[in-house]
Amino acid sequence: MNILLSSVGRRGYLVKYFKAALGPAGQVWGADNSSCSPAFTYCDGTAIVPEVKKGHYPQALLEICRKNKIDIAIPLIDPELEALTSQVKTFSEAGVMLLVSPEKTVQMASDKYLTYQFAVANALPAPQTFINIAEALDQLTVGALTWPVMVKPRKGSASVNITTCYDKLQLEAAFESTPEPMIQEIIKGTEYGYDLFGDRQFSPISVYCKKKLAMRAGETDKAVSTNEPTLIEFGRKLLSCMELVGPADVDVVVDKDGPKLLEINPRFGGGYPCSHLAGADFCRKIIAMRNGQTLTPDIGSCPEGVCMFKQDEIICPDWDILS
Repeated sequence: MNILLSSVGRRGYLVKYFKAALGPAGQVWGADNSSCSPAFTYCDGTAIVPEVKKGHYPQALLEICRKNKIDIAIPLIDPELEALTSQVKTFSEAGVMLLVSPEKTVQMASDKYLTYQFAVANALPAPQTFINIAEALDQLTVGALTWPVMVKPRKGSASVNITTCYDKLQLEAAFESTPEPMIQEIIKGTEYGYDLFGDRQFSPISVYCKKKLAMRAGETDKAVSTNEPTLIEFGRKLLSCMELVGPADVDVVVDKDGPKLLEINPRFGGGYPCSHLAGADFCRKIIAMRNGQTLTPDIGSCPEGVCMFKQDEIICPDWDILS
């Protein structure tokens, strides 16, 4: 079996996890739009792809899969999900399991206001969120919302273009200067992350949770796993409401009233290594799915106190090959 990780970038650890799951029975390939992708160092084979925003990206990725007899293709960044979610059938007809959730799941997750609406529709607590200033100001006036509030893009990522506003003038300025803006209540609490997993029939399989100890560039840098029952139950309920295929990375903030949903990314997240160390092993589950095996749910098996600390690694690839 051959597996392709697209937009593999710096995720050398994920290459290693898949190689361990495959053993000698297959290869792990990496694809990226740069030959200087650090994770290429660990791949059995590599391929250069166009930028995701290019219209021919799906076809280029499919040709790589055909040429190299890829059995599973796993996109790793959000723009890929939007570009590829409509291509699952096309890849399947070519013998490739493209690990992407349905279009409505990807669309909901890629737009944070749609994520908020999803939370409300499924009785999942979430920070109050608005897409026009008048509604937010009305809630501020009656005391249902308090300053400060946050303005951020509906389709933002990596904590970019987020502004904290303490009065109306700041709010109006931030709203005008932010692409596709929305206004969100600021919840004071502790941030947690989930790694969720659903099978090809959207059945809930895994709920792993960790407390975020530190962030770097919008990604979890240090974390520790938890099996706190309230958090595991929130993750189970969220997963049961979603049509999820494969992994999802979910962020919540926990205050005195419990967890509140912040965002959903239906792909591997930067904090996944913590869950992997805690026994999640989504890599083996993906391989089992491709082999047609029925997955056994392991919700509730997340152990307490497994730590993940990231550090930089220096590698020395063959420059002649890269250039």
